[in-house]
Amino acid sequence: MKTILYATDCDPKKATALRYAYRISTILKAELHVVHVYDLMPFTTAAVRSRSILERNYFKDRHISLFNYCREQLKYELGSQKPFFHVVRNSSVTRGIAEVVRKINADLVLVGIKSPNTLRGVFTGNIGNDLMGVLECPLLILPEDFDYHGLSTLLYATDFEETDFYAIESLVAFAEPYGALIKIIHVPRAKELNFERKARWFKQTLAQRIAYPEIVFSAERAEDVESGILDHVSKDMPEMLVMMEREHPSFLDRFFYRDMVKTMEGEISIPLLVFNKKGIQAKLTEEPTDSLRMQWV
Repeated sequence: MKTILYATDCDPKKATALRYAYRISTILKAELHVVHVYDLMPFTTAAVRSRSILERNYFKDRHISLFNYCREQLKYELGSQKPFFHVVRNSSVTRGIAEVVRKINADLVLVGIKSPNTLRGVFTGNIGNDLMGVLECPLLILPEDFDYHGLSTLLYATDFEETDFYAIESLVAFAEPYGALIKIIHVPRAKELNFERKARWFKQTLAQRIAYPEIVFSAERAEDVESGILDHVSKDMPEMLVMMEREHPSFLDRFFYRDMVKTMEGEISIPLLVFNKKGIQAKLTEEPTDSLRMQWV
């Protein structure tokens, strides 16, 4: 992983997410890019100064604000590695972030979870869900006020699909610098048959592809998939939950935003790392058939 992008609205209340992004990038030896997307406020003084001058001044002001925000919030963190800054004017936060992702070829995007307290409402909408629909790289959604405590356990929810192998391979590159345990779980659906046979095939195939020793498996039935995953989160206490954004994005929305954040009231709220299935499939079509590594690792 070479390039990480963190999107911010420069709210001091969300500084923990910025510090999380910086610390992760330092451990992974990746460049950290910080982007701030803004839209112009209505100008009522156009008769005094031309609109172009006002727009340039506002752009400079946003850039200075972003620089000062990062300098202030990272003042006890900054070492030799310095962030790169991007200020983008766009009426859509999602499109603005995606623009920078393409420009720097980001390997990972970090955003804070929605909050009702932002001035412009940058993260009051489901920005995570919006980004899942346009990004091909993984997306890390950080709960509000979640402090970085390193990584010791990563919980990956699998459905025994081919794309899971490539997501887990990328996850290994993420976990290896920490020596973190990757626990792969599967919660069988009520009418799912022969999941034990699928689990054996998956484990054998993964062992042939990935040599990382810190991987364990678990497949246990539960009342439903969501409660089964939540039980694992509660029992295993991972620092991160990892899932594939599959054919039903509403499941992720229902699981993470409603159940984990609102219903559980943040009781077990942890970062959610989402891999994009369509993005992985696109990468696979670009690779030789005997290649095992993702191009964006």
